Amino acid sequence: MSAASTTGLRLDGDVTVQFAAEHKTLLLSALEATQALELDLSGVIELDAAGLQLLLLLKREAQNLGKTVRFEAPSGAVLEILALARLDTRLEPLPVSTATQRTGIDAQGGA
Repeated sequence: MSAASTTGLRLDGDVTVQFAAEHKTLLLSALEATQALELDLSGVIELDAAGLQLLLLLKREAQNLGKTVRFEAPSGAVLEILALARLDTRLEPLPVSTATQRTGIDAQGGA
């Protein structure tokens, strides 16, 4: 991949403590393989504290590596948790997706 490459991924289902370890491995691997990661959150049905922590970790890791992570099309569940945690502006979710190609990630472990 070139230094300017962007990868688009989509999370679907529950991003909760039951799946956080799975998601962490997958998302950090995706970040490692690209310069910019666009994460579509429109399919997230439930987001708990572990899921929020994962999003924060991903953002911090990208910053440490000099890469970018953009959270796009957040679902109502994502927006609610971000607002409760007062992180809605810090994570900068975008209302629409700009990525040209998406890989669906079923939050329950399937693709």
